[in-house]
Amino acid sequence: MRNMRAYVYPALLLAALGGCALQTPAPTAVHVWESPAAEFPAICMVMHSDGTLAFKGGFQFYQPGTWRQDAGTGMLTVTLGGTVPFPADIAKVQLRSKIGALAAYNEQRRELIYKVGAATPYIALGNFYFYRKDACSAT
Repeated sequence: MRNMRAYVYPALLLAALGGCALQTPAPTAVHVWESPAAEFPAICMVMHSDGTLAFKGGFQFYQPGTWRQDAGTGMLTVTLGGTVPFPADIAKVQLRSKIGALAAYNEQRRELIYKVGAATPYIALGNFYFYRKDACSAT
């Protein structure tokens, strides 16, 4: 029994330490864009460090989404997940009217491409305007 303890305790210790080492840190929010509460509750697009895009407060039907941004051009590509139809009709109007920094879209890839710079006040998704925020207030 005493010899067994000599093996069990080190094995348990290694298992505990190994489990901690295998845990990956949760992705952090890199950008938060929020459509403020008005007629509808606040909705946020939270862009995480691992390239995932999470919607809070609404638009969950577009999850799971992804995002990427070209640092040189400022082009922000948002790829909508989900199974609901891509909002092509609204994107056409926004693109033609130059609303919400939309520069292009690709319906087949479910991508919205925005030209985003430091002075960009908001981006539009559907008929909602999303403004830069430090944190999401949507629940």
